Amino acid sequence: MSLIVTRPSVGAIAVVDNGPLVSAIVVTRNRESHVRECLTALMEQTIADRMEVILVDQGSDECEWAVAADLQKRYGNISLLRVPSGAARRAVNMALRMAGGRYLTIVDATDRMRRDAYQQLAAALEAAPTAMLAYGDTCFTAIPHESFASHTSYGKVIWPDYTPQQLDQLSEVAPHPLWRRELHDSIGFLPEGYPNHGMREFLLKAAERFRLLHLQEFTGLKLIATNATGVQAQPQPDPAPVQGPVPEPVAVEAVPVQRPAPVATPAALPSAEEAYAALAPLLSGDDADGAAAALLEHLLRYPQHAVAHNDLAAVSYRLGDCSRALEEYREAVRLEPNEAVYRKNLADLLYVELGQVDEAIDIYLKLLEKNPRDVETLLNLGIICAGVGQPGEAETFLQRALEIEPWNQVVREQLSQLRQDQQAGPAVASTDPEQDEKTVEDRYQRSQELVQQGDLTGAEAELVAILADYPDFAPAHNDLAVLAYDKGDNEAARTHYEKAAQLAPGNSTFQKNLADFYFVEGYDVDGAINIYLDQLRKEPKNVETLMSLGKICTILDRPQEAETFYGKVIHLEPWNRDARECLDTLKQAANS
Repeated sequence: MSLIVTRPSVGAIAVVDNGPLVSAIVVTRNRESHVRECLTALMEQTIADRMEVILVDQGSDECEWAVAADLQKRYGNISLLRVPSGAARRAVNMALRMAGGRYLTIVDATDRMRRDAYQQLAAALEAAPTAMLAYGDTCFTAIPHESFASHTSYGKVIWPDYTPQQLDQLSEVAPHPLWRRELHDSIGFLPEGYPNHGMREFLLKAAERFRLLHLQEFTGLKLIATNATGVQAQPQPDPAPVQGPVPEPVAVEAVPVQRPAPVATPAALPSAEEAYAALAPLLSGDDADGAAAALLEHLLRYPQHAVAHNDLAAVSYRLGDCSRALEEYREAVRLEPNEAVYRKNLADLLYVELGQVDEAIDIYLKLLEKNPRDVETLLNLGIICAGVGQPGEAETFLQRALEIEPWNQVVREQLSQLRQDQQAGPAVASTDPEQDEKTVEDRYQRSQELVQQGDLTGAEAELVAILADYPDFAPAHNDLAVLAYDKGDNEAARTHYEKAAQLAPGNSTFQKNLADFYFVEGYDVDGAINIYLDQLRKEPKNVETLMSLGKICTILDRPQEAETFYGKVIHLEPWNRDARECLDTLKQAANS
């Protein structure tokens, strides 16, 4: 069976014009009896008219497809993705790439959400622009087909406020988080082959670099320990059914829910993923020797299981066996060469422990080609280049990472340290004793604060003073260009824009600012186009660059080229209203 995608042609619920607010990925395999209840419950969410639901059928032997197709006749925001069982591990990430929502989430067909869960989680993220993911607390039941509003409780978990250290120790995590779609630009999609869709590993990567929000309300209901013969539940039972709204939560310890391990029989050998899931408690514990032995035994039965090779490499590294770690990381990459996590792990080991800088840099650069906005890769390249005596290249990578994530303190500290090290060398020293105690980064931050306070004269004076001491500090040139342009001094603006672009050729913001200036002021239209095309070669999916090229081609009366650029934007962001309006205007002009 090949991959099949169907989208509704009509329906009672209309998604807003600029795209859905929330995309819910519902995952099912042989859960036909649950699908209608799950999808109908999602259509009763308080923001259902701003949601899309993508049902992922992971090669089911039952008829979930027919049930969902029937519901599509009533609801206009349900899409179906059906994959063969051999592609089940990739199905969730396929759906995430299909999704058009501003926020994304994953739900199992047996899960039920509080009626306003997504409204509350989305509102929490809207109110906290620096947070990338939000999650609530969870109720558990062992009785199938119950709703969140009326269920038999088998325990509740108030999850902790996650830190990377906590997540590294937990085997179970909050099952229903909601996150910004741009999170995938930075940390990639969900790692494949892990239990529970790889949510624990995904949360760990997110927590290492971003702020996570814990909404201290019960938002979801999880069905635990179900199987074909009945229900087995490990948490302490609380037989009183919950009627109506859930009462105020009482803090309880977040105890992982233990699920029965799959049992192999001669007639039905478990899949590699099912067998691997049974190892999760051992792999998340402190017994590294036991984990290594279990992984070796697992790989004897499933030698092509890439995630097990990757984890055996990590365990071997913990045990001090770098040679075995290198061998296993290479095998994981050989089996799944497109999995960025395995390639990053290999590059980290090559650089940090083995000192093989050239191969590590080559891996990171190839990763960057596929995902130019991967801050982790940019940071690692910056650190490596600084370590091998290439400060210019290091600053380019770190500055690019800071443009993407201005709040990333680790990147900011690395960049500040790099500039301090450069200042300690033969660079021109400051003649002002009061300024000697401040780094150039501190002084530049002060200029930003003055701009925010509306003191543009003070900000300009601070930037001029910075350039007197550090004439090659590109951000100061860029900001002086902006201030000069605001005052109408185009010559000064041009000088500083060109200097910033020259000093930091890898900084896309500086390059685009120069291109905008060239085009708007008519100095060098061809030069502007060449800059944009160069940026597009580096980031083929950069919507801002595509929009700029579309508008330039429109003004230059090159409608076919403009239509191509706008079409690419709509392909990347189906909800982009600006691109749709520009494309409609072009078509109207062509028709008239």
